[in-house]
Amino acid sequence: MKKNTALIYLALVLSMVFWSFSYIWIKKVYVYLNPLTTVFLRLIISSIFLIVITLVMKKLQKPHRKDIPVILFLSFFQPFMYFLGESYGIQLVSPTVAAIMISTIPLFVPFSMYFLAKEPLMSNNFLGILISFLGVLMVVLNQDLTLAASPLGLMYMCIAVCSVMGYSVLLQRLLEKYNPYSLITYQNIVGIFYFLPLVLLIDYEDLTTIPYNTDLLLNLLALAVFASSMAYFLFMVGTKKVGVTKATLFTYLIPIFTALLSYIIFQEKFTVLKIVGIFITLAGLLLGKSPFQRKKLH
Repeated sequence: MKKNTALIYLALVLSMVFWSFSYIWIKKVYVYLNPLTTVFLRLIISSIFLIVITLVMKKLQKPHRKDIPVILFLSFFQPFMYFLGESYGIQLVSPTVAAIMISTIPLFVPFSMYFLAKEPLMSNNFLGILISFLGVLMVVLNQDLTLAASPLGLMYMCIAVCSVMGYSVLLQRLLEKYNPYSLITYQNIVGIFYFLPLVLLIDYEDLTTIPYNTDLLLNLLALAVFASSMAYFLFMVGTKKVGVTKATLFTYLIPIFTALLSYIIFQEKFTVLKIVGIFITLAGLLLGKSPFQRKKLH
């Protein structure tokens, strides 16, 4: 029993490692390709991998005709809007800043669920956001209160964060009918067609002049297979066994892992202010997930 529990926790930690590495892999791919081309190829490779895996596992469910518009709308939020924001954001900010911004998503999801699905809010949601916001400010500001990160990059990351709010509401509805494996597969496939017009209009030259490079190929494959596919599978296995609440706690490891990787690989500089800010953000995230009293809004 203890061995099975250890394997489950290992699966969850591995999924966090893969998602942490994704910020590093993206930066490395950007040496050769633009953001749109990167996402487009990532989705193609990931979709092929997911189709093969889900068919072998016999997990791919056929969507009902009436659910197709909802799946299309779901895919518009993620991967389309999410990857648009994240991809351009990571191009302009450090991997650590990007990971910190994305890690705040669980704090905002309850608000979207309240306004769109009428789920009650809890008082700790507000306090968690306030504390995490102060932590994020410490990460993105210099000691003289000037921005240490690109304002445009931060705006793109905010788009990624906001896209998950609409996504979470639709996802909850669809999970009542479909398994997560099918939804992830269909999201990525639909995402390819959302990105195709943009790639042809904006990055056509980039797409047709992809360099043959081992470093590019390895990092692109790592993004598609590990970050866009395996990480989701491992996280779902863990979530099924330990529950959503416990599994979500593991996501708070992502900013820490990303910061360590960025320091080792890119020699990113960390001031005392930034280090303290990272831990204050994490404290706010943990507080935001604590079971405090429910807050009624009228």
